[in-house]
Amino acid sequence: MKKLSLTSAILASFLTTSIMATETVNYVENPQIAAKGMAQAKGLIGAIKPALMAAMKKDKTGVEGTVMCSEAAQEMTANYNKTLPEDSKVRRTALKYRNPENKPDTTDLAVMEHIVAEGNFSKPLVVDMGNAFRVYKTLPVHKPCLVCHGDKEKMPAKMKEILEKKYPADLATGFKEHEFRGVIISEIKK
Repeated sequence: MKKLSLTSAILASFLTTSIMATETVNYVENPQIAAKGMAQAKGLIGAIKPALMAAMKKDKTGVEGTVMCSEAAQEMTANYNKTLPEDSKVRRTALKYRNPENKPDTTDLAVMEHIVAEGNFSKPLVVDMGNAFRVYKTLPVHKPCLVCHGDKEKMPAKMKEILEKKYPADLATGFKEHEFRGVIISEIKK
């Protein structure tokens, strides 16, 4: 019963936040900022992906990759941010997030809902936040992602055990290949 209550509380929080995502978002065309943001987002992918792929190659069940991601992705993101100019930082978020540290704010929710409604996962979106720009790079689900983000019923028991232990309020399962997974956001101060 406790697990159901926690899941219900998270779902209620998510639904409340989604309802608040109706705020006005100031999308702008700024090719220079879009290019800078995309380079930074791709840099983060380049920092995390090799370690993740190496862990997954070592263990075809995906358990090693999930452990690596849960233990190192936040630290790798923080370390990558230290390499960026002082005016920039990157982070990851999703509509169905796994780690509460990656919970989207209302602007993130509105932008991701727009991305899903438009179905365009290739074009970056630039948002003027007043004192900064945010560049949103979409992350579609690729086949290797399904190991820990796909159908929970098809996951190995060890994978389910790890997810339940590390992320008791996990929202990030049930995806299919090519669906919208989330975004990397590059925030660049003006």
